[in-house]
Amino acid sequence: MATKLTDLAALGTIPTDNDLLTVVDVNDTTGGAAGTSKKVTYANLMGSDSRLQFAKVSLSNADVLAMKYNDTPITLKAAEVGKIVMPVSLICVATHGGSNESSSDDLRIGWDAASSTTADYWGAGRDWMNGVSSGTISNCFGGASSSSASTIVTFSLTNKPFQIWCTDVFNGGWTMDVYFNYVMLDE
Repeated sequence: MATKLTDLAALGTIPTDNDLLTVVDVNDTTGGAAGTSKKVTYANLMGSDSRLQFAKVSLSNADVLAMKYNDTPITLKAAEVGKIVMPVSLICVATHGGSNESSSDDLRIGWDAASSTTADYWGAGRDWMNGVSSGTISNCFGGASSSSASTIVTFSLTNKPFQIWCTDVFNGGWTMDVYFNYVMLDE
């Protein structure tokens, strides 16, 4: 005896790639005039490139102090051949844990710090952590440079990593967790 879909227990979590879902293929009428019931994996339904993806990168104080744009930027998402990283949002949670930041340097987020000039970035935090003497600060980024309502990038975004870096060298005693969500696009 068949079980009605409405009688099944709810999953209660986000499906994993191998979870099965039921669809009605209206182009296949072998099962009936309205279509044929078929199974599909969550991964096939969502498509591997179009799914919103999440990453968390934890930066030690040593990472923070070394992340200058032309030295060692931190890669949040590695480049993929023929693809563009499309950022959706990013949250930086920085926690003071030592000496105060006095550099007045900016935090920058974007594609390939080595290719970026002063304006070729997705988001920025001006004077990042400067003057913070204790506690935790969080900053949410949604994709516009501080000088304009949109970001204009003067180089190709294809095959570029998505990174976070400093405009010079930070000097404070703090750590940071970066929460980042994005979609990978075909060129």
